[in-house]
Amino acid sequence: MEDIIVAILQFLFEFLLEIFSYTPFDWPFTSRNSPEPDAIAGKCFCWFIVGCGLALVSMLFLKHTWITLSALRIANLVLAPITSAYISQAIARRRNRRNPFINPRNHFWQAFWFTLGIVSVRFAYAVRH
Repeated sequence: MEDIIVAILQFLFEFLLEIFSYTPFDWPFTSRNSPEPDAIAGKCFCWFIVGCGLALVSMLFLKHTWITLSALRIANLVLAPITSAYISQAIARRRNRRNPFINPRNHFWQAFWFTLGIVSVRFAYAVRH
């Protein structure tokens, strides 16, 4: 029973850290004076690369993953980008009420690709205990 609780707490800690990692990068885009562009494929690619880079930097400090169970690591790989994207979209919708130039769809995809970069690099290279 103790091992299950520890595994769940480890999963939640890393999961929350990864899904909220995009938030500090999203705040500078709150004030817009012009509409956000509809074509964001290049921006999403850049966010993916930045996420991968941030994950590589995190590997210098945290070589080990907190999630030790393989099934939870796979769940994190799938759920973290989706959850991060929906959180970013919800925040963008709220800010859209005050600033109609903010496009929540853009924030969804940028957060998704950024977080996917982080979790994929940490999934591939982080050492399990």
